Amino acid sequence: MTADKPANDGQDREHDDVARLREAGDEAYRRLVEGVLDYAIFLLTPSGRIATWNAGARRIKGYEADEIIGRHFSVFYTQPDIDAAWPDEELKLAREHGRFEDEGWRVRRDGSTFWANVVITAIKHADGDLLGYAKVTRDLTARMEQERERRRMAELVEESRRMTEFIAVLSHEIRNPLAPLTNVLSLLDRETLSPRATWCVEVASKQVRQINRLVEDLLDVSRVTTGKVRLTMTPLELGEVVREAVEGMRPAAEAREHRLQATWPTQPLAVTGDRTRLIQLVSNLLSNAIKFTPPGGTIALTLRRDDDAAVITVVDNGIGMTAQTLAHAFEPFSQGEEHARGHGAHGAHGGLGLGLALVRSIAELHGGGAAAHSAGSGQGASVSVRLPLSADALADEAAHAMK
Repeated sequence: MTADKPANDGQDREHDDVARLREAGDEAYRRLVEGVLDYAIFLLTPSGRIATWNAGARRIKGYEADEIIGRHFSVFYTQPDIDAAWPDEELKLAREHGRFEDEGWRVRRDGSTFWANVVITAIKHADGDLLGYAKVTRDLTARMEQERERRRMAELVEESRRMTEFIAVLSHEIRNPLAPLTNVLSLLDRETLSPRATWCVEVASKQVRQINRLVEDLLDVSRVTTGKVRLTMTPLELGEVVREAVEGMRPAAEAREHRLQATWPTQPLAVTGDRTRLIQLVSNLLSNAIKFTPPGGTIALTLRRDDDAAVITVVDNGIGMTAQTLAHAFEPFSQGEEHARGHGAHGAHGGLGLGLALVRSIAELHGGGAAAHSAGSGQGASVSVRLPLSADALADEAAHAMK
């Protein structure tokens, strides 16, 4: 008998240690749950009344423990869910299946709603009697908004793709009948016609050229958007490219009685680019300024070097741009609301708003970018394009400087 007592004493001490450890663990677990901030974790009585409250529940739902404990958990649900007795249905499903998970709108203390993931777990005694429920709620509003934004962006990309395809098809369909029209007008122009007939041919020729230009712009936007532009990249002196574009646009500026001024540095600016596309870029910059500057205005183009880049800036004293117009200046088909109000689709400004969209696209294809500035409506505008200088030219400069 005496030999067994030390063993019994050891077992008793072990049971006591386990009990103390379990009690300490329960306390540590309780403190852990109470301190969780990312999840609302609380217990419900069998009838659905709130029995405990943790820090996450306070953060997510907005209630302090003393103002929510004892109330029915349906207070977190929207009125349509309450009218449909959905909170009681959730408890029933959790009781029958041991666990229930759902997502839906829930209501905070201040009346605002959030998108929640909810897990309700039935807590039962060993004999099967229901003791209550453990409820865990996560605020998934941010994730839902991100998913909604992702879907919206995907829809916009798909819509843009379909629109681009439509524009390409439409442009080709318009282009086909324009070729014979152009040929016929060219033939008529060689004939001896009455003054009235000559005037009619001139008007028709001008409109056909305008349509041709619009079709080419549409096709360019389509090619750029779909990545079908094929650049012929060669070493270029940017000053020569700019001068050629300026001289090509002088007749258009003179036709609207504009003073077109251009300055560029004496030192060459070497770039690697597609000559045709860069001339198009500068021409579109000037065309945009000419279009939105009233007759008799001033347009100034400046080419300068800024560190390892060349900057082309066109400044005009025209109708300017509002903050809203600036925000969309480089988007296709953007003309600016004040332009549309004042002149309509066929007025003095006309066009499809593709010029600056092509400017930015061509600049980006060359590794550069574009920016627009204006002090507001009626205060003129400034549009700048930044293009990287040739890496070889910069390397030669660096090597020369080290000598």
